[in-house]
Amino acid sequence: MIDSTLASLPIEKGSLRVLPLGGLGEIGMNCLLIESVDEIIVIDCGVMFSELEHFGVEFIIPDFSYLKSRAEKVKAIILTHGHEDHIGAVPYLLKQGIRAPLYASPFTSLMLREKLTEFGLLQATEIRTFKMGETFRTKDFSILTTSVNHSIVDAAALIIDTPIGKIVHTGDFKIDASPFFGQRMDEGVFKKAGEDGVILLLSDSTNVDRHSHSQSECTIYESFDKLFAAAEGLTLVAMFSSNVARMAQVFDLAKKTEKRVALCGRSMEKNFQLAQESGHIRDAAGQLISLAQVDEYDRKDVIILTTGTQGEYRSALFRLSQGEHSLIDLREGDRVLMSSRFIPGNEKDVGRMINSLFRQGADVLYEATHAIHVSGHATRPELKMMLEWTKPKFFLPIHGEYRHLVHHARVAVETGMKDEQIIVASNGDVLSIGKAHFEIAHQMAVEPRTQIDGRNMNEITKEILKDRRKLGEAGAIFVLMTREPDTGNIIAGPEIVCRGIATTEMENLIIEKTRTVVLRLVREAKRSIDQGTRSGDLAETIRVEVRRIANSVLGKKPVVIPFILDL
Repeated sequence: MIDSTLASLPIEKGSLRVLPLGGLGEIGMNCLLIESVDEIIVIDCGVMFSELEHFGVEFIIPDFSYLKSRAEKVKAIILTHGHEDHIGAVPYLLKQGIRAPLYASPFTSLMLREKLTEFGLLQATEIRTFKMGETFRTKDFSILTTSVNHSIVDAAALIIDTPIGKIVHTGDFKIDASPFFGQRMDEGVFKKAGEDGVILLLSDSTNVDRHSHSQSECTIYESFDKLFAAAEGLTLVAMFSSNVARMAQVFDLAKKTEKRVALCGRSMEKNFQLAQESGHIRDAAGQLISLAQVDEYDRKDVIILTTGTQGEYRSALFRLSQGEHSLIDLREGDRVLMSSRFIPGNEKDVGRMINSLFRQGADVLYEATHAIHVSGHATRPELKMMLEWTKPKFFLPIHGEYRHLVHHARVAVETGMKDEQIIVASNGDVLSIGKAHFEIAHQMAVEPRTQIDGRNMNEITKEILKDRRKLGEAGAIFVLMTREPDTGNIIAGPEIVCRGIATTEMENLIIEKTRTVVLRLVREAKRSIDQGTRSGDLAETIRVEVRRIANSVLGKKPVVIPFILDL
């Protein structure tokens, strides 16, 4: 929400404004803008997955009100890579009337096209696909793209020439000596930027609390090879469907060992198609089978790639853990490889799902027990290398919980930076940067964020969420009746229906008490009908009285909805 102070706060000549709308103090919802007097460029536009999925909230998007109020200034929306926490909110930003071109690498462009097609926005959106090493420009900004290693192909970092100097945005990155796809990231690009002079570094902070160098994606290949060879039943590889390199490794090993691969989960199927379209997976027809064909093969010769690593309610792996999948059941001897990290906040859901998988008879392996996952984020020594390469005048740690940002700031101090050169910021902090200053000029409220319904992708207002919470916590009572408006006589009812209230015995007690009270209230309304009492007045009286009854019986107040039809 834009306040009047910010609306009247000018960008001084010789300064830029840097405003994070998401991704600071949290994992997800990455979105940051850089603003000059005349232009805004937006870097990433992601979602954050919600802890309220049981209330129908699938994810949360940033507050776009600042961008909406300056829509004509937005000249570029740059996506560093294709993960949902970096591109998932793009359709919602476009719905705000922002019509700037989207800049993305080839694979990210494919993912964007799929997403925008789902929302019916593709034809009205300009997507400009860049190759790594290319530069594109607006009036005030020149953006050089460079490839970085991450857990998705075609991830990019940005070297941005601005009116006050170079800004380096690392995107999500790691330093991988032997990536499965592509080349090791070119440290020379960052060193050259550092030699030329970097005024501000914006750097990924996710794995700052890991002190050893990150493992290469190729180390997974050897682990998978051994586990696939030793299989006695089905092998399920649970992973993020966007990790095309890992998907390709599975197909490569399946071909080598003459196994078959089935895809489980809509996003897994979609991203497999994109991986084929982009050429990252080739000649997979000999290995690919449908889930319906699994029983036609010896179970030990089948690998299933599945989504649901975070214990998401009703995901493919969740349904398998509950024995509710329509095509696949788990048995003794089957094995589930949890080939992903557990996102902070999801640990309980993941733990419950793993326990359920064990109860189904499967063995479950995960990062803490086996070398079946490597992170796509730089660890402390790699982050220190980035700081040493770029030698920034100022530093803003991004992409991490607040503790990650603090620790990353301390790493910068270890490289020789001073505290006054570093800001540990929060979402909504309006940062002013010039050649001789870097400060928080204002703080903008970015709460409440917008909740998105997982079914229809519509926004969920505070009021809707409040009602869903009430229904989830205390249930609902419906009171239905039909009456003759002139006399007040009841024609039908009252019918009392309880949902999610209590045991049948308790509900029967509430129904009995409610019927008695409702009939009394109707009689009182009938006596007063000549005084103009309307059904709306009666409905509110019934609502209050029935809540009081339920509270006296249950100790909680359910949602009460009276329906009075006057015929």
